[in-house]
Amino acid sequence: MPRYDRYPEFDFSNLPWGKIKKAAIPIIIGIVVIVGAFSSFFTVKANEEAVILRFGKYVETMGPGLHLKLPFGVDKVLRAEVKRIYNEEFGFRTIGTGSFDYTSPAVQAESLMLTGDLNCANVHWVIRYKIGNLKDYLFNARDVKDAIRGVSQAVMRQLAGDRSIDEVLTIGRTEIEDATRAAVKELLDKFGCGIDVQAVLLKGVNPPAPVKDAFDAVNQAVQLRDKIINEAEGQKNKLLPAAEGKKNQAIKEAEGYRVKRINQATGDTKAFLVVYEEYKKAEDVTRRRLYLETMAKILSKCEKLYIIDEEQKGILPMLRLGEEGDKK
Repeated sequence: MPRYDRYPEFDFSNLPWGKIKKAAIPIIIGIVVIVGAFSSFFTVKANEEAVILRFGKYVETMGPGLHLKLPFGVDKVLRAEVKRIYNEEFGFRTIGTGSFDYTSPAVQAESLMLTGDLNCANVHWVIRYKIGNLKDYLFNARDVKDAIRGVSQAVMRQLAGDRSIDEVLTIGRTEIEDATRAAVKELLDKFGCGIDVQAVLLKGVNPPAPVKDAFDAVNQAVQLRDKIINEAEGQKNKLLPAAEGKKNQAIKEAEGYRVKRINQATGDTKAFLVVYEEYKKAEDVTRRRLYLETMAKILSKCEKLYIIDEEQKGILPMLRLGEEGDKK
């Protein structure tokens, strides 16, 4: 066994406490200064903002970069990503890449809604938002996510209840998205949640399972109706331009014919007036000239002429002997 009696007992009273105290004080001060210096700086990332709490009271909001604060727990820093887009899902939950939950009781309770015409619909939507005011986001609401979910469900149920099932399923979806975004933003601003609502997206609006087949049949009929309407519109758009072209062509031809007849009548009128002016200068001579010109045109078309004295009476027709047509 080792013998401890070989080593003399250690006597603390023999230590140079004066020198130790003189050396310890600068060391402690140096440690405090180093720790304080390192704890006086903090960094805020590019997509973040930070608030400073001094003894638990809000002081200011800091943007991205390197900042100073009081050390040793005097100032507390709270950070949040203010440029990130957050999503809140309603009527479904994303449980993995391309995998969603539509059947859990909480999810079904969110999605099932009553429309204005007393029909039911399963509505699935997403609220996309950013942190607009970090101070309000951290201190004005106990749970901002619960506030967003409660307000969104209340607004969506009200809007769905004001519309028919057809509007909710088809034509009114864009209007519902815009109205929901505006109403949710207004209420959250009134509550001072510091939220900036970016968009409301209807991911799907489906009828409940017991009546899904009937709704699908109605949708197919609506699609068929729209297809027939579109085909009719296409046919109309095809035929109307052709008919319009034919109409314009007929109008142009009629206008041309009208101008032609007017010009022709105007020319005839001017020619007649010229002749009439000459006729008034020598009525007897002009009358005889017109008569002779007219007779010249007529007689030139006659094959045979018979000149008979107007005072001759009792004309006896002579046989046309010697003509080839009279030979038998």
